[in-house]
Amino acid sequence: MNSIKKNIQDTYTKEYLALNKRNDGRELMNFRDASLNLNTIHTADGSAVVKIGNTAVVCGIKAELGVPKAEAPDIGYLLVNIELPSLCSKKIRPGIPCDEAMQMTSFLNEVCNNCKILDLQQLCISVDKLVWVLSCDIYCLNYDGSVLDACLIALLSALQTVKIPEVKYDKETEETTVIENYIPLKVNSLPVSSTFGVFNEKYILADPTEEEEQLCVSKLTVVTNGSLIFSLHKPGGEFIKDSQIQNCIKHVNNRAKTICQLIKAAQ
Repeated sequence: MNSIKKNIQDTYTKEYLALNKRNDGRELMNFRDASLNLNTIHTADGSAVVKIGNTAVVCGIKAELGVPKAEAPDIGYLLVNIELPSLCSKKIRPGIPCDEAMQMTSFLNEVCNNCKILDLQQLCISVDKLVWVLSCDIYCLNYDGSVLDACLIALLSALQTVKIPEVKYDKETEETTVIENYIPLKVNSLPVSSTFGVFNEKYILADPTEEEEQLCVSKLTVVTNGSLIFSLHKPGGEFIKDSQIQNCIKHVNNRAKTICQLIKAAQ
């Protein structure tokens, strides 16, 4: 750690953290309010915009027909991609692949698989012949910390708005007929991610802003549905003690329930 960052950390600790508050007025383990809007992209088959504080992301979902994998002939695809364009943050340089976006994309696809957000069999039209492919593109509009949390909320919210038409497939002629009978997707679970910034051995910050993320020595994201812990994500940084992880887990359940209520109320 360079001396400038150490001096800023010491100042921040003395002026805020030691008093159990932060420069935006929150206590250390308080989360920012979240809000969402559905069906914001009219050219998409499902979409949502999510804000957590000043962090804002948009998710658009496109449903297209495709061929299933040979090893899984009766299920469709759910493909998630996250992009952090240079306009969303000063720290992201244009034209250079963003490692953070790739890490978040990998983790979010893992969460979708592990948590079984969708029963992918509902995307099958004809076994071994035709399935639906859901391409979920998530763009960060403004980066002010806890972007992964906002991305997962946007994905879940957008999936709730997707309706796919009924499709008939003739195996003999290989003709496809689209029937104007739109069926909503069935979303099985609503896992919620909560990010924490580990400032030092003494202080942990819930839902850190970008400024706080830069000062923290590590980040930890906990994924839960309010009762079960699905996953932990630690993108680099220094070692986090078990006691610190347990402290984070203590604070995620209420947050998960609040976000789930927000998603359900917006439908």
